[in-house]
Amino acid sequence: MRFRALFFFAVLSLFPGVSHALSCSISGVQPINFGNVNPLSSTGAETSMTFSYSCSKVLTDVLSAITLCFNIGASSNGQTNPHGMSFAGPPASTLNYQLYQNQAHTVIWGNQNQAGTPPPMAQIALLNLTPVTGSLTVYAKLTTPQITAAPGSYLDVFNSATASVTMNTGLALPPADCGNGTGPSFPFNVTAVVTRQCNISFVNNISIGPVTMNQSNIGSSNTLGVACSNNTPYSIGLSPSNGSTTGSGQMKTSGSGSNTDLVPYQLRSTSGQSGTPWGSITANSVNGTGTGSTTAYTVYATVPNANYAPDNYADTVTINVTY
Repeated sequence: MRFRALFFFAVLSLFPGVSHALSCSISGVQPINFGNVNPLSSTGAETSMTFSYSCSKVLTDVLSAITLCFNIGASSNGQTNPHGMSFAGPPASTLNYQLYQNQAHTVIWGNQNQAGTPPPMAQIALLNLTPVTGSLTVYAKLTTPQITAAPGSYLDVFNSATASVTMNTGLALPPADCGNGTGPSFPFNVTAVVTRQCNISFVNNISIGPVTMNQSNIGSSNTLGVACSNNTPYSIGLSPSNGSTTGSGQMKTSGSGSNTDLVPYQLRSTSGQSGTPWGSITANSVNGTGTGSTTAYTVYATVPNANYAPDNYADTVTINVTY
């Protein structure tokens, strides 16, 4: 009986247990950084991040194939389509973006548990003991418009649970599906800095029109539009070509004749001959706070009288938006 037991042990020792030690790792994962972002831009900022993966087996492995699925799910923001970076504020804001599998931004990078947005898959055959390596690029693009995003630093976080790999092993050929084996993770952050921005959206010329020489207290108006990033204070200054800081300019003839008359005018932010002067210094500029949308401002121009040589007169006013 003792001899039989020893013999049985010896037979077992000739057949070591089957190893399933196919192993994979990920390296080179970096933050996805959009850098400085203009929230008023009609073109969504783009960026990308490339990481590497490697799979290997040991001599005793019977399994020689593996399928990897690189899953990205909901981030710390909780959003998936689109994802969103958060800014604590004030005011609290979200900057929406999406992650893609291709540079054309047409195939969303999702996860195997999210219908309609599958993850990228790598099917690997390990024919020998040489590791098989590869790389994947995550393409990121901001959605537009995002005019309400306030200036500040934005962050979204994918941890080891929301950026992870599932592994499905096979004997000779990689399986067709993702499986549910636990693989390595590739946690990363997504960052952006929304900058203060202002745009002059539109400018309309002020035309005083034909007037007779005996007219006085002449006036006209038109509008300009300014859009500034959300919660951004700004100031609009107007400077006639003579450099006046009070908005008091002079129109001159646009012809080539000998007329040297200069027609004075005053820019104003309110209507009438005694309206508030609109100039280019702190005391007489027009102030506002951005919402991301365009705000229209009316510019009034008054002329005391038309007692000048008949001609066409004009001047150029420079608009300065400070923020």
